[in-house]
Amino acid sequence: MAETPTTVHEAREAERARGQQAVDALDRRLGGQHTPLRPEWDCGTCEQDWPCPPAQVRLAEAYGRDRVGLAMYLGAVYAAAVNELPVTLTGETWVRFVGWVR
Repeated sequence: MAETPTTVHEAREAERARGQQAVDALDRRLGGQHTPLRPEWDCGTCEQDWPCPPAQVRLAEAYGRDRVGLAMYLGAVYAAAVNELPVTLTGETWVRFVGWVR
């Protein structure tokens, strides 16, 4: 089991690692389709902002009724994406990545 971070730097590094693990699992979770192209985070299949509607459907199906798990997974992906996407002050990026989960 990983040690609990004791500094802000360690906590940020741990969050970055969790985000990267989540991103690394996207290809498997989406069956190689509708995966994001980075660093723009556009869909590699339909060229819409990722997660595009087909990716949302596939992710929702993969998690079934576990919306909390899906939101946590997408939160980790979001954490990775915010380091690559331009800063927005309106929360658009959060809504794009996590806000659609209900």
